[in-house]
Amino acid sequence: MKNILIVMLALALSACGAYNEKAAGIEEQTILVLRSEELIGLSIEITPNFSRVISEDDLTKFTMGIAGVKDGENQNLETLTLIVEDGTQRLTIRKNGTIVYDRELHFTHGQTRELRIRL
Repeated sequence: MKNILIVMLALALSACGAYNEKAAGIEEQTILVLRSEELIGLSIEITPNFSRVISEDDLTKFTMGIAGVKDGENQNLETLTLIVEDGTQRLTIRKNGTIVYDRELHFTHGQTRELRIRL
C-alpha cells in the first residue's frame, strides 16, 4: 500500500513539472496605418517584399471612436491598414510614377505607426 502511494505521488509530481508546448495569449502584430485625402491609385512599396497599387477594396473603413465620438480630421481621409514585419524597412509611395514619400522606417514588435501622407 505504501509503495502504491509513493508511485501515485511520484506520478502526480512529475505531471506538474511537465513541459508545456502550447501557449495562449494575444498575438501582437506590427501595423502601419496610412492616411491621405487620396490613396486609391497610389503605388506603395515596402521593401523587401511588398508592392501594390492601392485600390478601393484595400481601404479600411472609418469607425467612430469610443461612444460614437467623431474624429473630424481623420473621418474624411482614406485609410489603409497594413500588417508589416518588424525591423527597418523602406516605405516608398508613388503617384503617377513620381515619388511622394520615401523614408526608411523602423518597426518594433507590436507597434502601430500612423502616417499622414499629404499630396
